[in-house]
Amino acid sequence: MKFIHAADLHLDSPFLGLRHLPASLLAQVRQSTFDAATVIFDRAIDEHVDFVLLAGDLFDRAEQSVAAQAYLFQQFTRLQDAQIPVLISFGNHDYLADQHQTVAYPDNVTVFGAEVSTQTLTLASGETVAVSGFSYPQRWVATDQTPGFPEHAATDWHIGLLHGAVSTGGAADHYAPFTVAELLAKRYDYWALGHIHQRQLLNEQPPILYAGNPQGRAITEAGDRGAYLVTSEAGQLVPHFFKTAVIGWAAPNLTVTTTPTLTDLGQQVVAWLAANPAGLPTLTALTVHLPQPLSGADAAQLASGDWLALWQRTQQRAMRAANRYVIAVKVVAAPATVAAPQLDAQYWEAGAASTFTAANLQDLFGKLAQESVLADWFTRPQTASDLETAAQQKLAELMGEEAHDHEA
Repeated sequence: MKFIHAADLHLDSPFLGLRHLPASLLAQVRQSTFDAATVIFDRAIDEHVDFVLLAGDLFDRAEQSVAAQAYLFQQFTRLQDAQIPVLISFGNHDYLADQHQTVAYPDNVTVFGAEVSTQTLTLASGETVAVSGFSYPQRWVATDQTPGFPEHAATDWHIGLLHGAVSTGGAADHYAPFTVAELLAKRYDYWALGHIHQRQLLNEQPPILYAGNPQGRAITEAGDRGAYLVTSEAGQLVPHFFKTAVIGWAAPNLTVTTTPTLTDLGQQVVAWLAANPAGLPTLTALTVHLPQPLSGADAAQLASGDWLALWQRTQQRAMRAANRYVIAVKVVAAPATVAAPQLDAQYWEAGAASTFTAANLQDLFGKLAQESVLADWFTRPQTASDLETAAQQKLAELMGEEAHDHEA
């Protein structure tokens, strides 16, 4: 048996804030969620999968455009022609109350209703598969839905289809909260999850898995995006990730050992582009680390956006050659040194080591990690370093103000 697990297509994403992109690239970006979804449906047909699972948020918003509806109808018809069933659980972005479908989906498509129900498939191999799921009746589902999922049916395989978030036990649990222990108690062979845009494996066997979104839609959604081809191997279901994104997002770092003028900085960025070409068109937000701050005039030019706008217009060729479009340049100066007696360096290092731990950061971040965009940002390797640097800079500022107050 094999099937595809995908989620969070977010067709019709508006991609706000990118109007400054060249017209041809902007058109590619706005089409990207559709093109990434097409990669999924093409793979389903090429692999002759037994069925496709879509775990919510097919559309970015409840008011679906005619183009988005027509696109899905066409793709589902392709799958019907290939005799591939599609099972859909609508999520918090495309909930049932605001569905305005004017054309019915083809007969191979099953849309789960507001209550948990189970569909049973008999495959060409003779194997039987039960799939249990539900769709959001409105934008928020604050109650745990897992009690409504039946235990493993008398079928060869049983799969759960769930658009939701791991429970934090708080009032902010608006997205069908669940615990991993609850899912494991159902004894299913696979849980196909949606809602969190960063792919995450919550349990290895049986797999409890967020597929992530097929196409990144902001700089916080950098990294590989895709879906899973799941195959039966030695009595278990094994997920295999495949990439689908047609537009990349990246937030790399560039370290400069001397503090440049803006002219020098522009040349450094061009050199970095030449040394770091991308495999697919990539929107890039570059962070430049300097040993000390830019001059006041240069810093003001950078902050206003005027410098970047001029640089973008004059470096189109360099960006095309690198397959990257620089959408932001952020400069980070090394934190000011705070000398004794205001702060003992050893005391700071010891305090920082005990404060900036993964457990402390996770505890402070808490429920915010349930928001998909923030979760993606928090899981980036650079985030912990950025937080520590910001804390150092703020502490240096505060110590400087304290010293000034004492002098006054």
